[in-house]
Amino acid sequence: MAVIELRDIRKAFGAVEVIGRANLTIDDGAFVIFVGPSGSGKSTLLRLVAGLEDATAGQILIDGADVTHLGPAERQLSMVFQSYALYPTKTVRQNMSFGLEVARLPKAEIKARVDGVADILRLGDYLDRKPRALSGGQRQRVAIGRAIVREPVAFLFDEPLSNLDAALRVEMRIEIAKLHQRLGATMIYVTHDQVEAMTLADQIVVLDKGAIQQVGTPMELYQRPANLFVAQFIGSPKMNVLAVRPDGSALVFADDSRADFGMPVPPSLAHIGFRPEEVQLLPAGQGHLQGKVEVVERLGSDTFVHVGLGALGIITSRMPGNVLTISQGQPVGLGLTMTQLHPFSRDGIRLS
Repeated sequence: MAVIELRDIRKAFGAVEVIGRANLTIDDGAFVIFVGPSGSGKSTLLRLVAGLEDATAGQILIDGADVTHLGPAERQLSMVFQSYALYPTKTVRQNMSFGLEVARLPKAEIKARVDGVADILRLGDYLDRKPRALSGGQRQRVAIGRAIVREPVAFLFDEPLSNLDAALRVEMRIEIAKLHQRLGATMIYVTHDQVEAMTLADQIVVLDKGAIQQVGTPMELYQRPANLFVAQFIGSPKMNVLAVRPDGSALVFADDSRADFGMPVPPSLAHIGFRPEEVQLLPAGQGHLQGKVEVVERLGSDTFVHVGLGALGIITSRMPGNVLTISQGQPVGLGLTMTQLHPFSRDGIRLS
């Protein structure tokens, strides 16, 4: 397995900088996910690790060895792409063994590796089938198996589930999580889906505009986002954010309404954030803010109530799925707890 280090890695296409001085250490055996919106640089950063892009500056080290100027094959990494990229005329066995045959490994070793990986991925019954006779999930398992048989030092996944339907995505998330537990391998995984990131990763690397915004465990990012971007990117539904200004122990909102918590408020506070589950719906006239229910989304296990606050916009409250007393157009109060508020400065940086 491998420790992967990025030291001041920079990537520019002409005058356009897409990765700016990234520093990151990925521990041996870790499952690290690069997440961010389209254009954030996550796939470019993965391709730099893989050797599919040349770094403009900086170093990439694998187990302490500088591989910055080595080609993809020399880095001993395996990559699984968004597209399965299987040979349509070859069987599952032939697809999985092709790279080993090119490397001129003994036939007995090739067979042993393919059979072993097929057993891990539950592909033993499909080894003689061609890709057209497989489901999307089975094809993706073949693509993953083709990477495993090479016995790389680390696995790289570039949005491997984006072509699957919702049910298969859930199934394959479980498969990949189990695979990591079984192999104990270093894995780097790119996705724009923060649900995938939260459910799979040991560590999440959040990127925006080519810069690493925060690195941490899923719950660290959820409970203590470093800035407003991370706060609103991680979590579904996203964190509610309101502009405020401090006035002693009170918060003054953009519409000049006030909420006094009886506690000191940081003088540099400019925004407060609170998760949907951290806001309490109360009868009208109670609580810190007043609004009207705009939309009620009943999802079975949860109910999401979207409350309009006039000039302040719309906030979302997460409630149990069996709550039936909330209806569209209903006036409500909103209760907040100071200790559950996430404070941010004017430039969006977390204050504490």
